[in-house]
Amino acid sequence: MKKIILKSVILLWAAVAACSCDNLLEEKAYDFVSPEQLGDSESAASQLVTGAYNTIITNFIAPGSYLYLTNMDCDYASGASWAFGNVGAGNPQGFWGIDHMWQGCYTLIHRANLATSKITAMNNLTPESKEDALGQLCFLKAWAYFNLVRNYGPVPIFRKSISEGEDMHQARSSVADVYAHIIELLDQAENMYSKNDAGFIEGHASSGAAKALLAKVYATMASGAMSGVPIVVKGGKPSNPEPQAITHTAQTVAGYESFDSKKYYELARDKAWEVIQEYTLFDKYMDVWSIANRNKGEHIWMAQAKSADADFGNTICQDYVGIFKEDGTMEGNWYGMRDHWYLLFEEKDKRAVDGVIHRYASGGISNGKVIYNYYPRWYADKVANKEVYDSEGNAFDGTEVYQEGEGWTLAKLTKFTFVTDRKQKNSDFHFPLLRLPDIMLIYAEAVNELNGGPDAEAYNQVNRIRTRANATPFSGMNQNEFRSAVLEERARELAYEADRRYDLFRWGIYLGVMNAIDMDEHNVTKRRLERNLLYPLPISEVNANDKIDSNNPGW
Repeated sequence: MKKIILKSVILLWAAVAACSCDNLLEEKAYDFVSPEQLGDSESAASQLVTGAYNTIITNFIAPGSYLYLTNMDCDYASGASWAFGNVGAGNPQGFWGIDHMWQGCYTLIHRANLATSKITAMNNLTPESKEDALGQLCFLKAWAYFNLVRNYGPVPIFRKSISEGEDMHQARSSVADVYAHIIELLDQAENMYSKNDAGFIEGHASSGAAKALLAKVYATMASGAMSGVPIVVKGGKPSNPEPQAITHTAQTVAGYESFDSKKYYELARDKAWEVIQEYTLFDKYMDVWSIANRNKGEHIWMAQAKSADADFGNTICQDYVGIFKEDGTMEGNWYGMRDHWYLLFEEKDKRAVDGVIHRYASGGISNGKVIYNYYPRWYADKVANKEVYDSEGNAFDGTEVYQEGEGWTLAKLTKFTFVTDRKQKNSDFHFPLLRLPDIMLIYAEAVNELNGGPDAEAYNQVNRIRTRANATPFSGMNQNEFRSAVLEERARELAYEADRRYDLFRWGIYLGVMNAIDMDEHNVTKRRLERNLLYPLPISEVNANDKIDSNNPGW
């Protein structure tokens, strides 16, 4: 595979500070080469496409706001109350980056539209490269609109560049119309020339990525249209040491009423199956996160990163598992998964045994010794009994300083340690935006809903994931049991991969699941109101756009 050049000589467009479409869509060239100066060539087209892709890193992943909005607002995520006091507590307006999702999506859409206009007019491209470039841009716009419609509901659609005469002020299109546009874009992207092969550019989307995103779109539409079916989610109040199996009833999501659930589940099943045939699952769970395996195997699309780079590095490692300081203590390590998530696993499940960090340095020193935290608490006893060994096979001496406190009784995920330099604040964790197990579970979900229960292949796809993790294969379930089991398996396999909130949302059970918790064991408020189903539009957008006269309900 070819490497995507993260820092091109043309960053193409300067970053935009304001959030309204008036400012957002009026991009200006400052010290960098503008699109008009690129000319007509294969290189020019490539740089235009790369400039759009760079937005994924600089506007979504590097600043952390996209992951904060998508990962913190769910049932199983938690951390110290100071870190989860806004989005994690249902108060997104208190978050410094609340408008970044909107801003980032429309920046990406505008750059893709402008690049589409320029590339369409080029004459010195082969038909294959032009088709590929335009397909890539369609994919990026579809991904942006999928984020917008799930987070904001009805949103404006910009079908072409402002430079081509598109009005800056667009009314909000209905949810159904936004999804129709997403599908239209992905239908074109699916036929792009770029394939998942030796010539594929890392960080770019292949035709397989378009198929995978289509499967997710179809499954979201199908489940969002359903109502009345039971879904069991293990959770409830943290005063219960074990998560309680609570039955929730699916509710049709607002704006999804017109969707034909059967039709879209059929489309999701078929598209997911195509993806399953194209990609391979790694044999061992921890191989998924190996640096050597980035952009390979089950990784359909990853956000690329560059270590020690202020623009293209990210703070994912620091935020989720911590980075090491010179004295051996840790900085960061603020977010983790709650006990109720950890207790979803069987004892020998590799995603809990190897996928969770059980011993890690804290941010302090006592009597010259680094203070360590252990997870779960019983792990401290194993260390004291010299049952835990280091990488060289030596038992820890059992005299380490151990301390408990707020934010320390959380499962921290090993996946986020896979960076080239654990001391760098801006590290090179490649975030998985589309991964094969996600699509395999979508396939199983779709088959279950269409057939009135799981068939052999639906079991096979889920059990491929579970067997790899050393978990007991599923069997003997009815339709309702399998529906709940697949949703729970998604929580286990895709933890902190920006899916959980959307899974609860698309089944219409987000409010019920969150309110059943009330307040978690770290004093983070999980109570939610109807308004929390959607995020507020930026105030600047509502004030500047004369075709938008109100915000989302409750904001």
